[in-house]
Amino acid sequence: MFIARVLIIKEKYLLDPKFMKRMKNLFKNKDFLLILIYLLSLPIFGLLNRPIGIVRNLYSPVDDVIPYVPQFILIYHSWFPFLMANAFALYKTQRIEYRKYMMHLIVGQFAAYLTFIVFQTDVPRAIHLGDSIFDKLVALTYHVDNHYAGFPSVHALTTMVLIMTVLRSKFKPGYKVFSVFYSVMILASILLVKQHVFWDLPSGIVYGVITFPLAMVILKHVFPEYLTYDNGQVLTKY
Repeated sequence: MFIARVLIIKEKYLLDPKFMKRMKNLFKNKDFLLILIYLLSLPIFGLLNRPIGIVRNLYSPVDDVIPYVPQFILIYHSWFPFLMANAFALYKTQRIEYRKYMMHLIVGQFAAYLTFIVFQTDVPRAIHLGDSIFDKLVALTYHVDNHYAGFPSVHALTTMVLIMTVLRSKFKPGYKVFSVFYSVMILASILLVKQHVFWDLPSGIVYGVITFPLAMVILKHVFPEYLTYDNGQVLTKY
C-alpha cells in the first residue's frame, strides 16, 4: 500500500513537467530562499546547545532579584510565531523590508552560533517549580531545551531585529506600538521564566544592532536586485 502511494505521488508530481517547472522556479526565487535558509539554520542551535570547550556561568546578583513568573512562558513560546507572522506580512506588503529582515535574522543567528562555539555558557534554571499548568509548561521547556547556548540570547537577538524592522517599516503606527510592546514582553519573558541569565539579554540586543550593517552588505552582494520586484521595477532606494 505504501509503495503504491509513493508511485502515485511520483507519477502525479515528480513526473509532471509543470510541477517540476514550478519547483525549479521556486528554488530560483531568492525571497523563498531567504526564509528557507533561515528555517534550515534553526536546527544548528540544537547541535550547539551543549557543553563546548570551557563552559562559563554568567549568573550575577541581578538574577537574584529577577522574579520567576511562569505565566510568561506563553509569551516566551509565542516568539517564533510572532517572528514568522511579521515575515509573512512584510513579504506581502513591503518586499524590500522583508528581504532586509530575513537577511538580518540569518546573519544575526550565525553570529550567535559562532559565539556559542568560542564562548559557551550555562544557564541555571529555576529550581522550585509549582504545580500550575504554567509551571508544567516551564518544566517541559526545560526538558526539551538544554541549558547551554545562552549568550547571546537568540530570542533577544531576533526580537531586536524585529523591533528595528518594524520601526523603519510602513506599518501603521498602532501596529508599531503593539509590536514593540509585545516584543518587549518577549524580551522580559526570557528572564522571567529563567531561560536566560541577565547578561544574555543585553548581549542579544547588541548583537541585533551590530549585525545589521553586515547583513545589508551581504544582502547587496548576494541579492543585488533586492530593491526590485520580479518585473524589475525599482520600488525605492534607501
